[in-house]
Amino acid sequence: MIRTGINGLYRIRQYSTLGELLAVSRKPPSVSSQQRISRPATPLQITKPTISTPPPKPAPLNRPKRDEEIDSNYITFVDAEGQVHGRQRLSQVLTSFDRSQYFLVQVDPLAKPPVCRLFDKKTLFEKEKSKKRGKQTSPESVTKEIMFGWNVSPHDMDHKLNKACQFLEKGNKVKIEINHKKGQNRITKDAQQEVIQSVIDALNSYKLVKKPVLNGHTCIMQFERK
Repeated sequence: MIRTGINGLYRIRQYSTLGELLAVSRKPPSVSSQQRISRPATPLQITKPTISTPPPKPAPLNRPKRDEEIDSNYITFVDAEGQVHGRQRLSQVLTSFDRSQYFLVQVDPLAKPPVCRLFDKKTLFEKEKSKKRGKQTSPESVTKEIMFGWNVSPHDMDHKLNKACQFLEKGNKVKIEINHKKGQNRITKDAQQEVIQSVIDALNSYKLVKKPVLNGHTCIMQFERK
């Protein structure tokens, strides 16, 4: 039996067992809402974005790397006059010259660090144009060769001369060479003249720029389009 007080009054409560009595006596005191201590909030974790350096731009296959295409942090710098300035950081070199007037071109990628030189843009563009013009060879500058023997059959001669006409129509020059082939019978000079005249007659629509010249048993003549 235990006494409890409510608002200054007492009442007697009877417990049936000792365990019930002990349970009541061990009950923790209640905590009012004002007495509750709130836990501190976990601070918000802000993850900073990772800023990565963009990879260098790929260079076209038909020219060396230049400017941001160069994939090395350090270079051996050569100025526009050819003066070597030694090992320098690429990013600093790129800010040290007029980008509207110059390119920084990698001239030796195998060096450690790679060798890069300043080139005037106008001069570089002119060199690239000249290089392209050299590759675009005009048909007029190409000479094709047609060869056959003095004992050539009419059918084979027609085939050879038709091929010559195709070249001439494209604008090529054509050199005709008639020679003595090993194992064939030698023909007379009159027979040689007949073969030469047959070629000239077949190609009379074209200009004979080099007249037939006999050198031993070989004759050479050249045609081009009129």
